[in-house]
Amino acid sequence: MTDADDYTPYGDKPPSQILIQLRLHAEQLARDKADVDYLGLLDQLRGDEKLWPHLWAPSAALAASRSGRCDAVELLREAVADGFSQPELFEGEIEEHFGGDPSWLAIAAQMEMNVPPPALTLLEWPDAGVSLPLHLLSIAPERADSLRDRLPTPPSSSWETATRLLDWVRRRWDHANDHVDDPDALEVLERVDRGERFACVEYSIVLSQALNAVGIPARRVDLRQRNHHFGVGRGHVVSEAWIDDLDSWIVLDGQNGAYWAGDDEGPLGLRELQRRYATGEQARMVCLVDDISAEASASWRTYFASASATGYAWAEGPFSPVFQDMGIIKTQRLLHGGDLAYPSLSAVSIGLTGTLAQPAVRLHSEHPYAQGFRVEERGTVAEVPLVDARWPLFMAPGIHEVEIATRTPYGHTTPGIFTYEVR
Repeated sequence: MTDADDYTPYGDKPPSQILIQLRLHAEQLARDKADVDYLGLLDQLRGDEKLWPHLWAPSAALAASRSGRCDAVELLREAVADGFSQPELFEGEIEEHFGGDPSWLAIAAQMEMNVPPPALTLLEWPDAGVSLPLHLLSIAPERADSLRDRLPTPPSSSWETATRLLDWVRRRWDHANDHVDDPDALEVLERVDRGERFACVEYSIVLSQALNAVGIPARRVDLRQRNHHFGVGRGHVVSEAWIDDLDSWIVLDGQNGAYWAGDDEGPLGLRELQRRYATGEQARMVCLVDDISAEASASWRTYFASASATGYAWAEGPFSPVFQDMGIIKTQRLLHGGDLAYPSLSAVSIGLTGTLAQPAVRLHSEHPYAQGFRVEERGTVAEVPLVDARWPLFMAPGIHEVEIATRTPYGHTTPGIFTYEVR
């Protein structure tokens, strides 16, 4: 079933062609105020159970009133008794013709009471919100298997896998200021095997592409100091990865084999590090291979003044696109702020489908390595495939709370909450 298959103007069961033609004829007569002809259709229109109380019965009452028939109020009472509740559909005509009748207040009160509470109400639902398309730094698909063959075996945890790869990449070679022409991790590693050494750019290429090869979303990040338009040594290149375990993007520095952490020891992402840089709040550089002094750690933190991630650059004030008087900072899109470039990859969005008897939700994940969904309701856990993912609602009366999480190579992401009420 496609998304287009979810749409029909008639609900779950389309009307017959005979009923469609009757409806069109009655609608035209009512619009033309051809009251006698319209009233001649009453016996047929009463058979249209769907529209009789809402359209045809009140239209009959108006036609009878305009014709001076004595049963006009009785027709309106019949409409209300059958469930009519929308006088606003008739743009004031119901009130004009019947507002002076002694029974009008009782009729109006009954119309208000005719509106039942909805049988199904969605109270809370997950939504990925607004973000920009995600651009990752991955190796060409036909080379991914060869890259995976060179990597250490991933543990079951995404954070343990990321730190193992961070340690592994740092130990491949010692830093030098040489570069490759194309961002290809296998080429870098093959040339390292021959004794060549490279700079921070290549550490980021290898680390980012290795992470993506094992199902951890990762991209390159260009960091810049203040006054990056002038001088030398103003830039540094790192990786950042979405870590399912931490429900966050985390900065990983392949050249230094390091990540940054706050006072609570938790690893930090780029946006948080930029905020801390702007306010002077501290962050520690945690190196997995080499020792680092407090002074060196503070020096590396100066590079968080300005940043670009794969696909996006941003600045919250004036921004110079010139880097070290050498060239232009290239990016696919320049943003006023970086938050739009940071989707929560644990976020699940829902769509609506199904039938009146069996409503359902479509499930959609923002995670590029999603493998399916984990749905838990009333202690029961179900695995939902990624393709055409949908979940039928449990229609027993009451309030239902459902947890929906994305299944990835490293388990399940932080779940979103979906709550609905059935009456």
